[in-house]
Amino acid sequence: MASISGAQTSAALKIASTWGTAASVGAGNKLAAEITPNFNADELSARMIGTGRHMTDFATIGNFKPSISLAMDGGYRNQMDVLCAQFFGTSGAPSEQTVSQGDYKHTLTYNTTLNAKYLTLVHESSSATVYEYPTCAVQSLNFALDDAPGILEFGAELIANNVVLSSPTNNNAAVQAATFTETNVERTQYSFDDLFRINLNSGGALAGGDNFSITSYNLTLTRPQEIIGEIKGSTGNGSPISSGLFEGELTIGVKELADHTYLTYWSNQTALKCSLNIQGTQIGSGVNKAVTLYIPKMQLVTEPQYALTSEGVNPLSMTFKILYASSNPTGMSSGYPYMEIINTLSTSLLA
Repeated sequence: MASISGAQTSAALKIASTWGTAASVGAGNKLAAEITPNFNADELSARMIGTGRHMTDFATIGNFKPSISLAMDGGYRNQMDVLCAQFFGTSGAPSEQTVSQGDYKHTLTYNTTLNAKYLTLVHESSSATVYEYPTCAVQSLNFALDDAPGILEFGAELIANNVVLSSPTNNNAAVQAATFTETNVERTQYSFDDLFRINLNSGGALAGGDNFSITSYNLTLTRPQEIIGEIKGSTGNGSPISSGLFEGELTIGVKELADHTYLTYWSNQTALKCSLNIQGTQIGSGVNKAVTLYIPKMQLVTEPQYALTSEGVNPLSMTFKILYASSNPTGMSSGYPYMEIINTLSTSLLA
């Protein structure tokens, strides 16, 4: 047994159907990410008043409620798609965009019923040991881009039923044997010609006339969950429950304050909608791989941040609170934030 470097560490992620039961990782399940776990173990200790002792003589570990942070490059088939599908909760059979070219569009929408499926996450900790989180739920996503061109930065926060330090399901050999879906995993690279579009929530479908130049984009979506310790006649944590509202926040940066349009939107509490589309390489002779994020309704609640701190042109930063749209705005298929991913997978991301 020996320690291993981060670069040598293998990790994998796979859809799991039943809370508390790990899925076996394999082909297409490799994960390239920075992984930061916290076991969140309860500490139990005895009351000592009346014992006449100056120090406790009893302490033990209570329950584990692990949380895991993932930081990784955005990708079309590098598990970002699977993490997003688990988070949103609905990802039906994809539609092929061009006949016989294998360019499949997956639409990920918010499921009001929590966690249709779960995730098994496993990563090596030494040459002969692994950490396995048998079932996980994603409770937040973050998409960030800055300084075009670049690679989309993607983050996810997970909670798990347990951490298993000697897994009968996924050992070192299993996680090492897991593979990427594609030989050369394509990252989601944004460039000058990708599209951010924005207009009024009540306006027409987003189109070329709604293109808006941005210097940065940071979107966080959260559906808070928690695990409650229960005496229930069986071992293990019960499945997580909702602990708050589905929430979101979007911050964009622009290079200059050209006029007071967005200050007026803020002052008038005007509802807006937007989309971000990033294109990848072409699939066969069909359409390109793509990631598109849709926000049907959002509002500037805090004033746009314009500070005269530079002798040159000063940038503008705007933070929007994401709201539920009671009716789908023109050109959008949901009142909740949702996303589309075009890749080569012909089956549901939650299969």
